[in-house]
Amino acid sequence: MNSIVTAEYSVPESGQLLEVAPGVLWLRMPLPFELDHINLYLLDDIDGWIVVDCGLGNSDTRTVWQNVIASSLQGRPIKKVILTHAHVDHIGAAGWLCQYTGAPLWVTAGEQATAEEYSLLRGDNADTFSSQANNFLHRLGMDEQQVSGIMGIFTGISALVHPLPDRIEELTAGMSVQAGEVQWRVIVSEGHSEAHACLYSEALGVLISGDQVLPRISSNVSVRAAKPEANPMQSWIESLEGLKALPEDTLVLPAHERPFYGLQARLTELIEEHMQTLLRVEAICSEPLTVMQLVGVVYQRKLNLFDQLLAGGECLANLHYLLAEKRLQCYYDENDVLVFAQPDSF
Repeated sequence: MNSIVTAEYSVPESGQLLEVAPGVLWLRMPLPFELDHINLYLLDDIDGWIVVDCGLGNSDTRTVWQNVIASSLQGRPIKKVILTHAHVDHIGAAGWLCQYTGAPLWVTAGEQATAEEYSLLRGDNADTFSSQANNFLHRLGMDEQQVSGIMGIFTGISALVHPLPDRIEELTAGMSVQAGEVQWRVIVSEGHSEAHACLYSEALGVLISGDQVLPRISSNVSVRAAKPEANPMQSWIESLEGLKALPEDTLVLPAHERPFYGLQARLTELIEEHMQTLLRVEAICSEPLTVMQLVGVVYQRKLNLFDQLLAGGECLANLHYLLAEKRLQCYYDENDVLVFAQPDSF
């Protein structure tokens, strides 16, 4: 049962700013997906503003930003653009916004490396990326039609990411970001993405959590084609445990849905949900299964292609966690597809 307490703020209309803590403004940006919005935040830096996350790199987002800059920032410039992570809804407009305002981009090294993968689909290395992604998807147990469709999705996503600006500064774990008189500590978490940055202000009691902690849904945790042997689920759970050091009365400002209180309870729920899923996956693998066969058992509903990609990546993350704990084993079948099962099932 979800035991968070939603903060008593009205949800701002798209393109409107709402102060949710002293010097912290909430900007909701539209998304053309089932999850139809992203929450962005602006920090008052006295003679300017610091932006946290940017929205998609499309015309709708650019129009909202232009209107906000023209009418809602009191004539003060955007001085920095900070990214929590490099997923398309967070990074898409970053390069354009930095170019439009002259502000530098601040991002962790891990997320910058991930962001640069988008350009691979448009550049001379497109064939290398496509080969790597094709092999990865095939080994999950996807057929040629699924693989072809998902490759088209990758191309579409890359088109929603504006090229990164020339001026990029590195966010590092533990560093302090000054916004006016308020210090924000950078907390780097792994699992949902390569090196996701949250911002925490002890003085305000506020955590800008990005996708690391959401109030009602759990962020996708997937193995990616670029790192097919990774164990992101272990990193994710360890990162959630690390956030338990923050106070219970912290106001959490997430990238989706609404600000909330109840951080400790939410962290515990997220960890317990994943532990239960791991137990279920382990039990299902009493018989040998490919990743996509497992998806069909775990997600007993019709999934579109993009959902199949997310579900396959997350199932593989669960499987890699169980492999690392020697609770499962795997092998390649005669078609070079991964098969997983409990050790005594082979």
